[in-house]
Amino acid sequence: KWFVSDNAVKDHLRYHLTGSPRGRKTIFAQIYGKTNCTLKIPSHDTNVIRIETTPGKFAIESLRKAKIELENIFLDYLNHDGCIGRLFYDLASSCQYLHPQRGRTCVYQRNPWQPNEMGYMTVVEVPYSHDDNTSHTFHLLSKKSRTLSRVRSVGCTISIVNNRGRVKTNWVACKPYVWVWGHKPGDVDDAVQILNDANREHMNTCGCHLPR
Repeated sequence: KWFVSDNAVKDHLRYHLTGSPRGRKTIFAQIYGKTNCTLKIPSHDTNVIRIETTPGKFAIESLRKAKIELENIFLDYLNHDGCIGRLFYDLASSCQYLHPQRGRTCVYQRNPWQPNEMGYMTVVEVPYSHDDNTSHTFHLLSKKSRTLSRVRSVGCTISIVNNRGRVKTNWVACKPYVWVWGHKPGDVDDAVQILNDANREHMNTCGCHLPR
């Protein structure tokens, strides 16, 4: 819901997906032509996009193709903004049917920065301080804490996404976060525990807290 928390953004995205400028096919119609799947935004819940197809032998494959087409549309719409890590995680987490492979904290999904690569991903929130109005990530990057090396030791990599780092997001509704990536669900779950411990230790000494 963070993705369309602003009504103006929601209306713009809806028109982008369902509008037909200059008589061209809508994006939903284009996806139907490629996958034989119908995409709808229910009137009772405009935060949801429903994908439907005719039952049959190839139904699951058609649904998966339509989902990938929609994800690619989002990548272009967002101009590969750093919020795509959170978005891809949320899309996969919300769809058990197409993403049954999961760990305690993670889900099997395409890497939005390398869309041909599959693996397990999750999102970890970062502490925030109202005193200086900033998110706190230094404790995750400092050599003294060894957090990065410990995450790597369990076979995972992370990207810290905020409005000033190497991976930037300008999407206002996307809070800063850590994107965690690995190839085994247990590895990602272990990395999440390492990051949670580091956050907890930092918050105990700093007085900041995780966003609500």
